[in-house]
Amino acid sequence: MSRHYFKELRLQQFRGLLAVVQYGSFSQAARALRLTRASVWQQVRALEEEFGCVLVEPFGKQVRVTAEGSRLARMAAPLVEGFDSIKTAFRGASMPAMLSIATTPACLSHELRSAVAGVRTLFPEAKLTFRDRNSPAALDLLEAGEVDVAVAARFSEWPEKEGLDYLPLREHPFCLVAPEGHPLLEMPEPALEDLVRFPVLLPDTATNCRPRLERLLREAGVWGQLQIALECSFPASLLEYVDAGLGIAISPVAPALLRLGGEAPLPGRRTRLRDLSRLLGKEPLFYVRRKGWVETEIGAAFRAAVFA
Repeated sequence: MSRHYFKELRLQQFRGLLAVVQYGSFSQAARALRLTRASVWQQVRALEEEFGCVLVEPFGKQVRVTAEGSRLARMAAPLVEGFDSIKTAFRGASMPAMLSIATTPACLSHELRSAVAGVRTLFPEAKLTFRDRNSPAALDLLEAGEVDVAVAARFSEWPEKEGLDYLPLREHPFCLVAPEGHPLLEMPEPALEDLVRFPVLLPDTATNCRPRLERLLREAGVWGQLQIALECSFPASLLEYVDAGLGIAISPVAPALLRLGGEAPLPGRRTRLRDLSRLLGKEPLFYVRRKGWVETEIGAAFRAAVFA
């Protein structure tokens, strides 16, 4: 057996283990890898023999990953990701530059415009693909390898994914969104208790900010009194419904948008914004990539432009 073949076989064994950990069964892992179930089973068993421990155990029609299996998978994931991304980057070196990004509609509209323009200047033939999702869903896409990077928010209420690197980018203050002339915009110091007097539009439970927002409102004793008129999985869309007269909204807002709508109605709208970070804090935004991912030239340029 050649040295090259041995190393490739070892890589395939780790890839098989990672698939079993992800899908919870040999059959589903085999379908994902386009192998037979027996091949994946042999890959995992070979690792068990080499490391002298049980990595997965039968559990009904599926398998249960042992503590040793989880630890080995965490250690192997960056190595497999790094090898796969090197092959992708090398094969794509002679092709037009490509980069796929998962991010929220608000980030796409307000955070990334200049970065995208800068990258297109450097790579005129580049193809940028954006997948607009709320932050938790964007990170799920990145973890699954369906995009190259993500620009997304994360509060501690959503556990950090072990296979991802989070680079702090900036913060989005929680803001009140209300029609021009609304009483809450005119108050010198509005309190959270004042919110219960009006219909409220909120980000829904699938968004990054909702668990933190709900906890703070519960701690303030006002959650049970809120008149929740509408919930939305894209916080940026709440602007539309405030503009339509359905109520006031509470949501994190990009600093650039807050500057536009802090003193006057937002362009083309009748709504204004008011910073509530003194009461509710700020949502942290991150540039996120998979551990072990080998950054391509366009990826490095995009990251530099985002942080510029």
